[in-house]
Amino acid sequence: MPLPFGLKRPWDSKPALAVFLTPVLMAGFIGVGLSAWQRARRPAMANVDPKPAKIDGERAYKYLKRICEIGPRHAGSEANTRQREMVAAHFKKMGATIVEQKFRAPDPRDGRPVPMVNLIGMWHPERLQRVVVGVHYDTRPFPDEETHPDRKQLPFIGANDGASGVAMLMEIAHHLKDMETPWGVDLVLFDGEELVFGDVGDFFLGSTEFARRYANDVDAKRRKSRYAAGLVLDMVGDADLKIEQEQYSLDLNRDLVREVWTVARKLKADAFHDRIGQAVRDDHLPLNNAGIPTIDIIDFDYKYWHKAGDLPAECSASSLEQVGRVVTGWLSMPRRKTR
Repeated sequence: MPLPFGLKRPWDSKPALAVFLTPVLMAGFIGVGLSAWQRARRPAMANVDPKPAKIDGERAYKYLKRICEIGPRHAGSEANTRQREMVAAHFKKMGATIVEQKFRAPDPRDGRPVPMVNLIGMWHPERLQRVVVGVHYDTRPFPDEETHPDRKQLPFIGANDGASGVAMLMEIAHHLKDMETPWGVDLVLFDGEELVFGDVGDFFLGSTEFARRYANDVDAKRRKSRYAAGLVLDMVGDADLKIEQEQYSLDLNRDLVREVWTVARKLKADAFHDRIGQAVRDDHLPLNNAGIPTIDIIDFDYKYWHKAGDLPAECSASSLEQVGRVVTGWLSMPRRKTR
């Protein structure tokens, strides 16, 4: 999870967002159009009750601990591969069609190619209107926010920043085959979200590759299905969970933010706060630039962010359960139109 810009007002965040999006546009997103998500509106939900799945928070927390037992899982590592294979087997067992997107990116330290893989689990692949729920599954190479040099040498396990999102998708996967949702659902694990060593490296490698392929396929008319919306889950396991409305998400997809927070209010999920949070650069930005209206569901107020103390003990089953109920409750709501 990269640094936030820390911007508080919508008009403050626009210049910084433009700076981020410019190189992405140059990489091949030209022609998708930045108003796609603005044209995708959902009907008012005031009189519609969400039907969340019976999320098992304790089971999700066990998945989190199992992931952390693998150890640090930075992009290109054997541990990263083990985690992906474990999740792929789980998704398949839960009825998903599995797709892998393989790609390479240079190691920021020496330029050698690092193999990476995005993992996609597809439920109801025949449905042309789809949503994507994405997380990153790699961890930071080391705990760079530690101030003492000795602590920087400790392993970074990434219980909240990494494992919590993956565990959440593993739990949601239990319910998608038989869940009442009008959409096809793709659960996506992005690789290379932060292959960064100190100040050297790039963020969002996996989500940028995912977005590039989607945009190219749409432009070339190779793809019949379209993503109506997307959610990115990041750091959703904090035992003291406080999820505010991320600033870029509000700037780009205010209606989608309102949809999710309306579901949270109806479900009495008190970890979702009705106030504006920080503007955070995350995997939702490349997806938005590819025409997928996507918001970031994140608790950035986490005291062990990029620190060695980001361990399972700082996460909780109840936090995961709240997020899972809101996500599946949102998936149960009426379908929005795609362009």
